[in-house]
Amino acid sequence: MTGQTCSSCGTELVAQARFCSHCGTALSSTPVPIVQRLRDALGVNYEVMGELGRGGFSIVYLVGDQLSRRYLAVKVMRPELMASHVAVERFRREIRYVAKLKHSNILPVIFAAERAELAYYAMPRVRGRALSEIFNDGRVATVEEAMRILTDVASGLAYAHRNGVIHRDIKPSNIMVDKSGRALLVDFGVAKGLASELGSLTSSGEIIGSPQYMSPEQIEAEGRIDRRTDIYSWGVVGYELLAGRPPFTGRTAHEIVYNQRTQTPPDLRSIVPDAPDSLVGAIKRSMEKEPPDRWQSMEEVLRQLQSGAQAVGR
Repeated sequence: MTGQTCSSCGTELVAQARFCSHCGTALSSTPVPIVQRLRDALGVNYEVMGELGRGGFSIVYLVGDQLSRRYLAVKVMRPELMASHVAVERFRREIRYVAKLKHSNILPVIFAAERAELAYYAMPRVRGRALSEIFNDGRVATVEEAMRILTDVASGLAYAHRNGVIHRDIKPSNIMVDKSGRALLVDFGVAKGLASELGSLTSSGEIIGSPQYMSPEQIEAEGRIDRRTDIYSWGVVGYELLAGRPPFTGRTAHEIVYNQRTQTPPDLRSIVPDAPDSLVGAIKRSMEKEPPDRWQSMEEVLRQLQSGAQAVGR
């Protein structure tokens, strides 16, 4: 697997080499493009076809698997973060958590590696869109759509919780809907084990997550963050699906946080009068400010949804 050639002796070298292993010549300090490094890391059986998206922590590429004749989404940690032990450990943790989750409503990890000075993992390429793309500009879900999506998400979360993982960043952009209509949980980048005592703040005081969808205790890092923070975020997503807007908004993150902690959103029943009591009740109780007042498990949420499923023809 090569990425560059020595200009003095012609020896083929790996992309990250700084000196020729044969003659010792210092090589160009020009950084090797990340796409080339990913090609070197994956090998000849994979074709890097383009970028699917990027964030502050990682870049996702569309990759063709020539042997299995399928497309993959390969998530690569930004190379400049490789020097950070904390960033690398967070990425490795994400891989460990997602790799052990095998559920039809969770996007799985196919393989992971650290090569060519890159850390990355591969997932199936989903033919579909995120909820944030489907329901934008105030578009609301039908009751049937909301029931289907929220039941799928609740099923995936119930499974993750049973296996000791909480997501901590449930929001519309982290829920994909594939061509068949199935909802999939993606991006466990800030997930953690239920046994961990880490709070939701980094040592620098940075909030990890999305304030509009975070539970009050996650925002304020009050005590142990457990599965009930995902239940709260699930309720916020459900409210937005039906109402066409998040229950808590603001001009700044601090205003959103304040409203999350102190305000009560308009009753969903006044916005969606035809929604069944089981669905409205599931969402309302999920968004209680205090964790003991919420549903205590996603299994409870699922039972509540299923109790009214016949009312919407599911």
